[in-house]
Amino acid sequence: MAHNRSVRAGGCGGAALALFAAAMSGAPARAGDAAAARATIHGSVSAGAWARRAGTLPVFKNRAFCGAAVRDDTLLIGAGGGLKNAAVLLRPIGAKVLLAPLALTLDNQHCAFVPHVQIAVVGSELLLKNSDPILHTAHARAGGETLFNVGLPRWRRVVKQLDRAGVIHINCDVLHTWMSAAIVVADTPYFALTDEHGRFVIDAVPAGAYEVEIWHERLGRRSGRLSVAGAAPISLDAVYALE
Repeated sequence: MAHNRSVRAGGCGGAALALFAAAMSGAPARAGDAAAARATIHGSVSAGAWARRAGTLPVFKNRAFCGAAVRDDTLLIGAGGGLKNAAVLLRPIGAKVLLAPLALTLDNQHCAFVPHVQIAVVGSELLLKNSDPILHTAHARAGGETLFNVGLPRWRRVVKQLDRAGVIHINCDVLHTWMSAAIVVADTPYFALTDEHGRFVIDAVPAGAYEVEIWHERLGRRSGRLSVAGAAPISLDAVYALE
């Protein structure tokens, strides 16, 4: 039988995050086996009281190509309340990790950045491109600091290195006010992005204690703690709820 525990962590914006973790039952591991074993963390992130239908954003420029409105991808909630594009990160407490840089692509497709949210590790490379027949830009900020601001006619390709952890927000500065994207640059290899049902899977997590961080561009950043012991899968469910 699984053993459940709940950790409630406060946050900004009048919301809190409830974390529910359950280790699946199985044969007990010996001490040496437990140290070498790796677990799978799977679960979901849901929006709770924030649930609503996806809205639209008005288009002010290039309407002949882009249309009069586009879907608002900053808050996508499924029929069951699952929250898409929530980043789930596990940071080992008191342990060093090795990071394997990734190669990411951020494209402009029909007046939207695609994909809308991505996760990479520090040291990854980002290819910026434009598949539209109109001009776009990629203006990347970390907090109030501009990291890069690149003009992207259709023929141009630009590669940028993501060399520090944090959240990068990207906008298009040619009056395409509805366009936005985010890249979560992680300092841990244990992460996942929720799908359209709010579900995620993180494989090969070593035994140990972890800080759990969940980030969403509209609902904010919340945290808790999790212990992993042996190879038993762990179900981790999180709910954003109004306080």
